[in-house]
Amino acid sequence: MSQNAEQDFVNTELWNLFQRRFKSVVTEASYRSDIMEFCRFTGKRFDETEKEDVRQYYRSMEKKVSDGRLSPLTLTKKFREMHSYACFLMEEDMIAEDYFYPYLKNMKKEDRLAKSIPVEHMDALLKAASDDLMSYAVLTLMYRAGLSSTEIAVLRGPEDFVRQGTDICAILPGREEPCQIPEDAWKILEEYMRKREEHPSLFYNRSGRRLNPMYISRMMKKYCGQAGIPSYSAEAVRNSCAFNLFAYGASSAQTAAQMGRTQQQIRRYRGAGYRDNLRKQANALVKMRIEKPGSS
Repeated sequence: MSQNAEQDFVNTELWNLFQRRFKSVVTEASYRSDIMEFCRFTGKRFDETEKEDVRQYYRSMEKKVSDGRLSPLTLTKKFREMHSYACFLMEEDMIAEDYFYPYLKNMKKEDRLAKSIPVEHMDALLKAASDDLMSYAVLTLMYRAGLSSTEIAVLRGPEDFVRQGTDICAILPGREEPCQIPEDAWKILEEYMRKREEHPSLFYNRSGRRLNPMYISRMMKKYCGQAGIPSYSAEAVRNSCAFNLFAYGASSAQTAAQMGRTQQQIRRYRGAGYRDNLRKQANALVKMRIEKPGSS
């Protein structure tokens, strides 16, 4: 959206005041993106929002959640941001009521500390999936690059990856910056892309349909069962990427950029227990890099 189009939806002077609250440009970008999405949905300025606008938007987002195209936590994030902006506008006497807050009461909330997968269980999960290169590549992108199941589902093919210097990065909808793909993950993805058939989606099922988060959830249940480990979610695999980054000394800014989240949100991924377990496993059989299936 152009700058002029954004000005039609949000008062620039007020936004400049509001954005002073943010400690990073990533946080501002997240708020701006979600607020603009809402305004495009309603076709109105944010300060013209009515109760029915919020109800219809919520129903639209709920449909995306039920279809597996949006996570419940992402929906919570969107409403929390718009609630915050609405409160600011109330303080400035620009609106009389915040219509977003009532929905937050029943929305899924993030745990204080994100759930992750112990490295020895992740190792077992990868071994269980090693006979299926597509599933192995999906797990690798979640675990090593921090991609969500929703982001993986929308990938189209090689055109969604670019080289920046010596790095390979994924261009993902909704992220302000490209997401770096570690070298070991890229090698696995390259092999998968060489062997896959031509298709408009990078990942697809046996019927030729694009993968969706529901498929990936079923995939997780299948391979966790085969590995003899608890039934972990795709989100827990992705969370483990952030825990690994922190455990190996990455900063909050670096981890937030890799995960496509804000530095405030990324605090959930600091876990001393995970770090201690990682150290214990470092000299054991667990592989810290992911190898191609069948590698010795």
